[in-house]
Amino acid sequence: MTKKLNQYDIIEETSRSGHTIHKVNNYYLHSKYNPIREADRFVNQYFKKNHLHILFGIGSGYIAEFLSKKISEHEFLIIVEPLEEFIIIPLNCSSILKRTVIFDTKNIDEFRKLCDTLIMNKFSDRVQVICSPNYNKLFLDEYKKVLSIVKDLLHVQKVSENTILTFSREWQRNFILNLYYAFDDVPLNVLEGYFNVPVIVASGGPSLIKQIPLLKKIRNNVLVISSGSTINTLLNYNIEPDLVVTIDGHINNYRHFESIQLKDTKIIYSLSHHEKILEKIDRRSLFFIPSVQSEMRSYAEKLLNKKVPNINGGASVATFALSIAYSISSGPIAIIGQDLAYTDNKTHAEYNKNFRKVDEEFIKSKGIVYTKGYYGEQVLTDYPFLMMKFNFEKLIQTFSRSDRIYNCTEGGVNIEGYQQVSFEEFCNRYLDVKKRVPMLCIDSYQHKDIEEWKKFLKRIENEIKLHDKVKELVEEAILLLKRNSWSTAFEQRTLKKLDKIDKKLKPIFDEGIMSLIAKPIIIKVLNEYLPLENETEQETYRRVFDKSIDLYSRLLEAANDSKGFFTELRERIKNKIIDMEKEGEE
Repeated sequence: MTKKLNQYDIIEETSRSGHTIHKVNNYYLHSKYNPIREADRFVNQYFKKNHLHILFGIGSGYIAEFLSKKISEHEFLIIVEPLEEFIIIPLNCSSILKRTVIFDTKNIDEFRKLCDTLIMNKFSDRVQVICSPNYNKLFLDEYKKVLSIVKDLLHVQKVSENTILTFSREWQRNFILNLYYAFDDVPLNVLEGYFNVPVIVASGGPSLIKQIPLLKKIRNNVLVISSGSTINTLLNYNIEPDLVVTIDGHINNYRHFESIQLKDTKIIYSLSHHEKILEKIDRRSLFFIPSVQSEMRSYAEKLLNKKVPNINGGASVATFALSIAYSISSGPIAIIGQDLAYTDNKTHAEYNKNFRKVDEEFIKSKGIVYTKGYYGEQVLTDYPFLMMKFNFEKLIQTFSRSDRIYNCTEGGVNIEGYQQVSFEEFCNRYLDVKKRVPMLCIDSYQHKDIEEWKKFLKRIENEIKLHDKVKELVEEAILLLKRNSWSTAFEQRTLKKLDKIDKKLKPIFDEGIMSLIAKPIIIKVLNEYLPLENETEQETYRRVFDKSIDLYSRLLEAANDSKGFFTELRERIKNKIIDMEKEGEE
């Protein structure tokens, strides 16, 4: 039987073993002799335990069926099929649907989203891409697209994991100590819908410099929001933004602020940004929490006893600045300086603290790649930048009025989904020279009184007691594990006691600072103690034992760190109360 589907001739034949097979444009998708035996060998060769498997090409379904049979709770299977004809065939086989999802190449964006979710939440770098026989010859472009998507997602995940694991302790410290400032600061949502003017979101890419003359000219007629790392470049050209957004908890973020003087600029900060910035700026500010830390929102609200707004963003402060711009103004928004590339062989705009020229040594150290540019050309970028690009592309899909947003960078990468116009054209369209930008007076919001500070202190003292409870339970669990006398299994009494401990720990680790502590630790431990192929009973016991000891030990260390940060916060609050009492006496 022959079918013609677009440019593909599909011929159905019977193999010598009596099984149905298919030939497309003279390429057999399975063995002409015994496709069952072939599929069995093929799957045994390419299957990897504990991996996400991506099968490109389903054909008559034999390889997909054998692969699906090997998929356990530790694996997952995604099938991508370029021909709709072959998606229908295997659906008659229910076993293929076990922990398996099938996409055609028309739904490649849905494939990308599912891969992103599975890689981020479970598989990390454990991904096995398998190409069915002859599919790479028939559908080379589609196959390259799948490989490119997987490669990019893996690099993005690696950057994200490294960031979490490297800076988790700093994030804890910053979040806890920033509560001191947030208690008397103003939630960002007071600005929601406050403006009806054009907004300029300025980032620190090399292309920012060419927009400076026009930005200076229109400064008083637009709302200017700066990414924190961009502030020094703007100030060098005597442009002080209305708002500057800071989210990063690393010391490098503080260095952007350590030597600047601001007159009217309002600071908008994430609770996880570097807490020394607010000490340096020494002015009342606006705060929020990133949406990805949603589990921390209710916890912060409990400790601060007020609403804490959450903002969508991504891997860069600029994504949060864009979300904030969209939230606080109903006017059009221009993005400038958002290169996400090494435009003109520069890392950033001049006068940025991180500015440097790109040379051969830099290119080798950064793993630089080429990608499509703003004007369709090829531009130099790297995987951290590509992660930010991906975040921007996901972010714009969340806006109901994305038509208000324009990429006016005029350089760098092509960020898909954004309207591209020149900065000059944006200004000509939307600027009203008669219109000035109103600004909120933050100090019009009532300050906390001494009684409220004392109640805040009490809540922090309760958190310290909770940390003591965690320490007590985790130390007990470690002791129980070490006392287990069996060498191939856990004693029942040990399991029962550990289960009781875990039940007591679960509600503590499910919310608040403990969830922030646990996440990076669990990511690392789970990826270091994966089940082996055909492991023995003794190997399973040893693996689970080592994993449990490691997990509890790391949680204990992190809880001790966290308690130290809360103790520091407690002392700051006590000193604040003492100062307020002295002022009251005067």
